[in-house]
Amino acid sequence: MNRQELERIVTEFMDSFTTMTLACSVDDKPWAAAVYYARQGFDLVFFSSPDSLHSRNFSRNPSAAAAIHGDYRGWKEIKGLQLEGSVEPLTGATAKARALATYLKRYPFAKEFFVYPAAISPGVVLKMARMVLYRFRPDNILFMSNEAAFGTRWKLKLRKGKPVGEAVLA
Repeated sequence: MNRQELERIVTEFMDSFTTMTLACSVDDKPWAAAVYYARQGFDLVFFSSPDSLHSRNFSRNPSAAAAIHGDYRGWKEIKGLQLEGSVEPLTGATAKARALATYLKRYPFAKEFFVYPAAISPGVVLKMARMVLYRFRPDNILFMSNEAAFGTRWKLKLRKGKPVGEAVLA
């Protein structure tokens, strides 16, 4: 498989699902959390409370892993993405506005959380006021597909959000 084909498979896979499981670790204590994400190139943006355990962990150790996969009934059907990289809060008005636009385009229902949070519930107003936009930027993305053969994984390397080098079997 060449790099362009793997890039296409990865972005189509990212666009096919809505939830990623993020993993972090601080003081040898691992933690994982599921979040909705929106894709910006190969970066994945998401909202979270800065008080959540994963956000507090990322503030101490930005290294992260993530998984995106479907619900498969047989082992031969299993395929998914395994990602390693880092998480950081987005700063700067332009980066935040771009990420918010990307997120709301993908999840139009989320607009009411920002525009009319009190219509949902009074508690949502306080929670939404504290939400932070984060970016997961992968350094490596592995596309795993048992359809090809058990445990087949293709690796896409990235630097600063852009693919580098050739796709390789991992």
